Amino acid sequence: MQLKSEASLITTPSKSYGSATEPAGRVAAAVPTVCLFILAVELCERLAYYTFTGTAEFFLVKSGYSLAQANGLTTAMATLCMAWAIVAGWVADVQLGRYTTIITSGVIYALGGLLVTTAAEASVSSSAMYLFGLLVLVPIGTAGIKANISNFGADQYDTSDPAQALAQEQFFQWFYMSINIGSAVAYGFLTTIATNGGMGIPKESGYFAAYLTASLFMVGAVVAFISMSTRYCMSSLHQSSAMSSICSHVMAAVRAGSSQAKTFCAGVVLATASVFMSVAGAIFHAQSHSLALSLCTFTCAIGGVLFICLSCEYPDWLPDREIPSVPLRACEARGFLRLLPVIITSSLAFGALYNCMQYSFQQQACQMDLRIPFIGHSQFAGSFFMIADCLGIAIATPLAVGYVNPALEAKLGSYFSHGGKFGFGMAVGAASVATASYLELTRRGSTVLGVASNCAPDGIHMSDLSAVYMLIPFFLMGIGEIYTNPVMMHLAYSNSSPSTRTLAAVACLLVQAISNAIFGVQVLALSKFMPNDLNEGHIEYGYYLSMILAWVLYMAFVRAMKIFDTTAELREELSPPDLN
Repeated sequence: MQLKSEASLITTPSKSYGSATEPAGRVAAAVPTVCLFILAVELCERLAYYTFTGTAEFFLVKSGYSLAQANGLTTAMATLCMAWAIVAGWVADVQLGRYTTIITSGVIYALGGLLVTTAAEASVSSSAMYLFGLLVLVPIGTAGIKANISNFGADQYDTSDPAQALAQEQFFQWFYMSINIGSAVAYGFLTTIATNGGMGIPKESGYFAAYLTASLFMVGAVVAFISMSTRYCMSSLHQSSAMSSICSHVMAAVRAGSSQAKTFCAGVVLATASVFMSVAGAIFHAQSHSLALSLCTFTCAIGGVLFICLSCEYPDWLPDREIPSVPLRACEARGFLRLLPVIITSSLAFGALYNCMQYSFQQQACQMDLRIPFIGHSQFAGSFFMIADCLGIAIATPLAVGYVNPALEAKLGSYFSHGGKFGFGMAVGAASVATASYLELTRRGSTVLGVASNCAPDGIHMSDLSAVYMLIPFFLMGIGEIYTNPVMMHLAYSNSSPSTRTLAAVACLLVQAISNAIFGVQVLALSKFMPNDLNEGHIEYGYYLSMILAWVLYMAFVRAMKIFDTTAELREELSPPDLN
């Protein structure tokens, strides 16, 4: 692979990740200039996405929807973004290629954003137009970008050069940092403009101004991405999609009578059903059926995960055979299947902790003292503190890549490879949830103030404990993220053949949807401990359960990783050029 672009000035002295024999101080290659434009696309996409999702619930309530309906529609949007990734991966692999798919998806995304912007204009105020943009165009655009952009960036490195191989791994951390810079702008600025106005923008025009800004960022990102078109390193189209090829191999094993192949198929069916039921439950929210549907979704999700993981640990049931019109070799299919238990257990393990921040931390902050010092009666919004998570990632990533990781690798060698980094991130994430638990116990023991909270349910008063303390668990979770999500993204990319890399990225997105379905049942099961007034409940019980689930799932990850390391057939059977 030839590197077609000059390099920027971002360089990081480091040592080869996961190696106990490489000399310390080896210098990673610079980030290619084209990758900076790729990172800009991801930054702007996340900026727009979190502007929409961070305000959609409030806009829909203002438009006449109930809080439950608005919450369900917002949740459905997030799940649809992941579900559409299957189609986006197929289009990129066999129809358009990653580059054209990203451009097309970016245009669809920008059009969806502009449609949402128009719907939010006071003289239009159309909820139908708003929902079409939010639930159709934006999810299609998001899926096309998310399923391909990280792999497209990694494709720009020539991994036959050790320095660029190291830089490629670091790229995934820069990529994750760009996500959270976009998130920080959305949560720290645009969501506030949308709901409250400001900077000369009247409150009634806040949504229009915020959405227009987010959409224009997306338009600018697409234009900038296209401007570097002659410098990108492009991958050729595949004869057929990896998904259809793997299905052909699996079905051949089913016809041959393999019980494990049948177990895998059952797992895929159950996992897919859980995603569809999760979307249905969110869109067609009916309180009388929510428990039954949630339990059914949970059962399908758990069953699907178990069947897939158990059948894919040793996928030797997929024998070497040539299937007409299927170009994907059986060894490549086995390599992808071996990745699935690692992808699934890692996503579910950290997701058990991350979902606490995504849902419960904000609710907890809303009953702490939100008053902004020296600004009269103004209050922070509970979502404001998400900025600490984003800033934690933005601040910690350069330190981790340039100093912390090299130092730990020099001392620990291979013990600080993908599995070691993930374990460290899990420990920091658990510390975040434990800190939030301590703060909740302290808050509930504090005096209740005579001031109502603006972001808690009506009539709920704040406690005499500053919400600023919530910056600590949010910040810790951000540090945990940089040692989990980007690390697993690189593991999936570097251990997949070129034909299955897009499918590996899609699998990561789909597991997030399954994680949301499982967490939804956890919330439902503990709902009696999470009333509108947290002083009458025990939200910390949810934290305790999440930490227990995270530990169990992390043990499953350790097992999956150990099996994966000892059965790395793909790396042995494929030649180095195939993996690069």
